Order: sequence, then C-alpha cells, then structure tokens
Amino acid sequence: MVTRSFSLKNPKSRVIFVTVLLTSLILASCNTPPTPSPEAQIQAAVAATLASMPSVTPQPLPTMAPSPTPFSLEGIFCEYGFCIGHPQDFYLVDQGATRQPPVASTFGYGILFGYSQTLFIQIAWTTSEPNFDPQLTMRDILEEQENLQGSLDAQLIGKLNVFYQPINTVTASLPFGGIAAWQCGGRDFAWKIYTPQDGMASALLKQAVEKFRCQGQ
Repeated sequence: MVTRSFSLKNPKSRVIFVTVLLTSLILASCNTPPTPSPEAQIQAAVAATLASMPSVTPQPLPTMAPSPTPFSLEGIFCEYGFCIGHPQDFYLVDQGATRQPPVASTFGYGILFGYSQTLFIQIAWTTSEPNFDPQLTMRDILEEQENLQGSLDAQLIGKLNVFYQPINTVTASLPFGGIAAWQCGGRDFAWKIYTPQDGMASALLKQAVEKFRCQGQ
C-alpha cells in the first residue's frame, strides 16, 4: 500500500489547502451575526427607554366643592335673600304663616317674629325708597301703643350703618324695648325687641347685625 504525504510544495496540495481555507472562511462568516448600524442601535435604545418609563397617571377632573359658609349657621335665620343672627334656642318664624289664610313673606316685603318668656323679637323688611328715613322705617313695625323714646343713635356694625332708638313696650313682663333700622341690597330692614332687663337690647342688636348678610351685599 502506498501512502502519499500532504505538502504545500505539491501544487495539488496548495490548491486543496486554499480551497479548504476559503470554504472555512465562508462558513464562518455565515454564522457571525451582522453588526447593527449605529442608527439602529440608537433607535433600539430609545424604544427600550420609552418602554421602561411608567405611564403617566391622568389628573383627576376638577370637582365643584361647596363654598365655605363664612360663619356658623347656629343661631342664624336665613331666608328671603338674607341671614340674621338671633339668640340660641330662640327661633324666628314667618308672621304671615300664622294668619288665616297663611300669607308667606316675599323677597320684597315680609315680617318675622320670635317669642319666649324672656324675649320678643320682630323683623320686617321692604323695598327701599329713593330717600332712606330710618325712623319712618321703624314705624312700619311700631304698634299703636308703642312710641320712640330718647334720641336716635347711629352706629357702624360691621359694614352696615345701623340706627337704633329705645321704645316703650306693651307688655309688663318685658318692659324694656328698642328698635333699629338699616339698608342692605336695595331693601330697608327694621328690627324690634322687648327684654326683661335694661341694656340687653343693644347687645342683642349687635349680635343680630354682626351675623347679618343680604343678597347683593
């Protein structure tokens, strides 16, 4: 048996070696993944970054919150476009509702009253005239037996110019009285009180007017 050695000096051997080398290089190049372009790498990185970012939580729609009440509603009567203070455990009702048949007050005219063993309060209002006369407004709720006493006192309570004057009363159990008048929002208001002790009227007037609000004020 004859054995032939492989030598690059042999022309046939060189051809075979070159052929095998080229074939190996071709096969190796087929298995190597192509290098992506820089532009493709950047696009992939941007896409990965965006995918990893958390989604933005949508802002809740605004809801209409009730406007805060500027003062406690305890000890306040609110109706007919105005609010006015009164003592605790003392209630004001529409005087027209006690008539037969009942006649409710309106925005332009009405009367309220409240009564207990130690207090009587009455409030009236009407549409303002061109010229405001506080004593004429007071007389709208004066009874025939009642009269203005002393002098008219003007005082600023909150933002309101309030006129006050003492009166005599028609009941022996509540002998001290006073009446006041002011304007607000195109209406004239009158406030009357009977008390068992002298000096109470002014303090209760201040309490009522400090909590007073009217439509258009």
